[in-house]
Amino acid sequence: MRTTLHIILGVLLWVVFIYYWNIVMKQPITEETRRALLIVGGLVAGITIFDLLWIRYNVRLARRTRRRTRPVEAPAPSFDFLGRTFVAHNDAELRRARYIEVHVVQMEDGDAVGGHKLFRVTDEVPEA
Repeated sequence: MRTTLHIILGVLLWVVFIYYWNIVMKQPITEETRRALLIVGGLVAGITIFDLLWIRYNVRLARRTRRRTRPVEAPAPSFDFLGRTFVAHNDAELRRARYIEVHVVQMEDGDAVGGHKLFRVTDEVPEA
């Protein structure tokens, strides 16, 4: 329904546009009309030339700075901002997981004061 309304509105606006241009074209061409057409034509030409030069500049810039290799994936962090280390069984599995449980646990190693973050992949989303 919305698309149909947009099409109808677009057609009506084009009809109004053509009607008004028809009125304008019936008027005699005066010196002011010629000057206005030259100004508008000059502006359109200037903007078009500027756009073409801008596109050409960007294409050259992209060719010059194009990466030759794929970007290296950033290494996964090994601890959070509180200093807790991350413990995960399989990093690739974590990246593919749809849901990850995160538990803060204490371990016997004594390295981390606040404990460790243990990541587990699960298929079940717990009830809130």
